[in-house]
Amino acid sequence: MKQSPGALPRRVGVVVAGAGARGGYEAGVLSVLVPRLRGAGVDTVQFIGTSAGAINSTIFAALSHLPPAEQAQQALRVWRDITVSDVFRSPTLAFPGTAARAAGQLLRIPGVRLTGLLDTGPLHRTAESAVDWIRLRRNIAEGRVTLAVVTTSGADNRTVVFIDRASAESVPPADDERPIDYVAAEITAEHVLASSAMPIVFPPVHIHQPDRWEGSYLDGGIRLNTPLKPAITMGADAIAVVATHPAVDTAATAPANNPPPDVDDVVVRLMDATLVDRMIEDLRTLSKVNALVGSTARDTTTEQSRKVVIPFLPITPPARATLADLAEEVFASQCHKPRGIAHRLRLTELRMLGHALSGDGPRRGDLFSYLYFDPEFIEASIELGRCHAQAVFDGLPTNEVPWQTELLQPLSVS
Repeated sequence: MKQSPGALPRRVGVVVAGAGARGGYEAGVLSVLVPRLRGAGVDTVQFIGTSAGAINSTIFAALSHLPPAEQAQQALRVWRDITVSDVFRSPTLAFPGTAARAAGQLLRIPGVRLTGLLDTGPLHRTAESAVDWIRLRRNIAEGRVTLAVVTTSGADNRTVVFIDRASAESVPPADDERPIDYVAAEITAEHVLASSAMPIVFPPVHIHQPDRWEGSYLDGGIRLNTPLKPAITMGADAIAVVATHPAVDTAATAPANNPPPDVDDVVVRLMDATLVDRMIEDLRTLSKVNALVGSTARDTTTEQSRKVVIPFLPITPPARATLADLAEEVFASQCHKPRGIAHRLRLTELRMLGHALSGDGPRRGDLFSYLYFDPEFIEASIELGRCHAQAVFDGLPTNEVPWQTELLQPLSVS
């Protein structure tokens, strides 16, 4: 069901899910979506991102002063310039230090702890240089955009949403049901890096925040990978959802006599429960609430009742395995190309990482695709994201967005 023409949203929450190296796909989607929202007369864009979604949200927010087409072009350039060396140090070179910290923790040496398997020092430098933080500050101060970054507190495991906006409006109260805390902040690289600190793989990040909010934070995807609830709480008139898993569960039924799941399969299922199932559940809940409100609105003419309906637009791949299959395809093609010594080393490391994470199950590329920060995969992901987003708007005027009030089946796009 599309939204009625008389209720065009003016304040749109753009919810961008966690994605790791799949963030190039999200950037591709946003490069089409954001100009379309501006063309449709949206006054305020509220970016709410988790992990790689926080990175994308921050990049687009920092470029929001530019014309939409130029904003998209420069945002994609950031992703196209990223290599695996910009994200984490070579595991081979970092192994002695990692092994020493692991041994120190095992032996309970005071002050020695292993907080992550990979050295993300390069990512910290990349975050500082890839975003114009002064320009971001100005864009927010001028009311061009609102930015929210989702993290997980290392102290109590609650979701903490750091909100940066120009208005003097107070942040929403804590939501103890989910549980979610909302904190006013001036978003810095620390907040974005903390949101992107994938558990076990990346170490937590310390955020220097006033009062009790200073401390170590982890990936926001641990509890809230697709932050629809914060978008609603922050007062969005409509919500655009950008994610790397389908909004409608399209998982195939397991064949009879399927072998018992191995460790790889179990990890992928845990990822689904954390990253995917909550998004599907939240969108279904929003659909049901919209249907209930719409039914009630037919019996009343009050303006308040019409405003309660929150239309949404998910732009996602058609199947859960779409990006995993793409990662495997690109990875396999690289084995036949001549490369320099340094690149061959990183390719070997990625091959070993892929072998360790992928296994032989039907979803063997899922884990690997989150860490595959390779220019060819990122470029292919960008183009796939742009293709899927353009398919959503295909045939519509540039000032129209196909908002939904109930969850529909995804488009059949390849």
